[in-house]
Amino acid sequence: MKIGIISALPLEIEGVKSNLSVKSEINLAGFKFFEAQYDKLEIVIAICDVGKVNSASCTQILISHFGIDYLINLGVAGSMKNDVFLYDLIISKELVHYDVRKSQMIGRFPHQETFKASDFLRNVAIKSANLIGKKYHVGKIATGESFVTDPKIKERIIKDFKPHCVEMEGAAIAHVAFINNVDFIVIRSISDNASTSTNLNDKIIEMASKNTTILMLEMLKELNLLKS
Repeated sequence: MKIGIISALPLEIEGVKSNLSVKSEINLAGFKFFEAQYDKLEIVIAICDVGKVNSASCTQILISHFGIDYLINLGVAGSMKNDVFLYDLIISKELVHYDVRKSQMIGRFPHQETFKASDFLRNVAIKSANLIGKKYHVGKIATGESFVTDPKIKERIIKDFKPHCVEMEGAAIAHVAFINNVDFIVIRSISDNASTSTNLNDKIIEMASKNTTILMLEMLKELNLLKS
């Protein structure tokens, strides 16, 4: 079982990486990949930087070059629901591109309005979240190329897609995983409210990422037991 774990920013994944036995660092197409081990699990950590093109390109390398079996995206996101608060965890049920027309997604390859996350990985994530006692939500994540700070844009995204949160990589990662038939899940921790009051900084990203780190490490324990 080889697991790919991908994040846009080093801050979002450093906590996980520091708990693994890293064997090598490889640079491909400008992206950093770390081959690592967690007991019986082979893991490849990838840092893709921000945006859909970066994350899609990095994801394809994870799949084609490293041959991963499962893909997990960790990161931060902006809340899109009144009951989703700072540092809450979002476990994806499905991903959607909010900046691409639905008719285009359905009418053009790969003919998917949304991308469904792996039931298996979601069940592992939910079990792990319950074990660590962290507040979480299971639902839709919306992805676009812009960092959302405009209340009117936020309102439109909520009206059209009704997501739990918004971010800049998840649907692109899901899109590439889907066309390669690789099981995936996206897990986010809320860092802002996607409005004009947003004050995102490294400290908030670090605090939000602690929750995804704790969840990811518990998931690795569960996956390792399943491999035994």
